[in-house]
Amino acid sequence: MDYSAGIMSHSFWYLETKNTAEYMADDISKNELMELSLNENIYQVDSERRARELVNVCYRRLKGFDNDLLTYLSTCDQNSGKLLVLISVLADDKLFFEFMHEVFREHVLLGNFTIKNSDLDIFFMNKMNQSEVIENWTETTLGKVKANYKKYLIEAGLLQKENDDYKIILPFIDYRLNELITQNNLTPYLNAITGGL
Repeated sequence: MDYSAGIMSHSFWYLETKNTAEYMADDISKNELMELSLNENIYQVDSERRARELVNVCYRRLKGFDNDLLTYLSTCDQNSGKLLVLISVLADDKLFFEFMHEVFREHVLLGNFTIKNSDLDIFFMNKMNQSEVIENWTETTLGKVKANYKKYLIEAGLLQKENDDYKIILPFIDYRLNELITQNNLTPYLNAITGGL
């Protein structure tokens, strides 16, 4: 999987991803989902472009989930649902996962529960030195990607803004959620969130 700045133009889309999981758990194909999105406006959007984008992004995020996990996501509480949506994003976005693994998880392991903007700056500076793709991103692109990382983590309930910094909030992991994550080989993504090894 290559590095991508796609996250800058997508939202967290918690409810939309949860709804997509419900359709996928009912064995609705991507083509059928696209038809529903375009003809019945199941995502309640105001343009055909956004209707197509939601199907493409939400379906891609969830394609690695088995039926049990899709069903769980469509029916679980908000805390577990938001964690699963974040995990689906991490599984789909290599760079965001690396940030979570190398920065967020490291902070949790060290007991440092504050993320600063400088942590993001250092992470991206290191990645620019390792990747020509990221090195060629504009300042605007970098700024949007950084902003969305923080926004996604706030929406997932893992960060809380405190003055100029962000406080890490460790989530409660339901037993069934943990079991399904293991069953779907998604443990590295959960570890990046919880500081697991």
